[in-house]
Amino acid sequence: MSDRTTETRVGMYAVRVQINDGPVVTGGASDLSVLSAILTLCGKLGPTSHPLRGDEDEPPDFTFRLGGLTAREKGNDDEHLVWLEENSLRLGDKLTLEIVETNQADPVESGTKAEERSNDERSYYEHCKHAYFEMKSKYEPE
Repeated sequence: MSDRTTETRVGMYAVRVQINDGPVVTGGASDLSVLSAILTLCGKLGPTSHPLRGDEDEPPDFTFRLGGLTAREKGNDDEHLVWLEENSLRLGDKLTLEIVETNQADPVESGTKAEERSNDERSYYEHCKHAYFEMKSKYEPE
């Protein structure tokens, strides 16, 4: 294993993904702070599983998403980026992931503006107060 403190980087870190024999997709950008490859299996996954949605007879959903979050200079909007989203995976599908360093990634499939998180205590209080009054009737019936 290499010592990360002495590495000289020429490009950006990225993730290459291939699903079955499909095209290889490289997700990455020079202004990223988060890059994630998420495989999700959701539903009745085992014989004693009791999904909350009441869909015990439905087959499970298998999905994959390659996405990230930018970390741009102050004054520039950050974005949630998506390079690959596959919602119809099946049992036996093969996903290959590779962490790479590259100078170029594939274009994003979609991007949405990231909401600015406030570390302001007053804003957090107001958010919680609003949520409380929204849910009060559900949890504190009169």
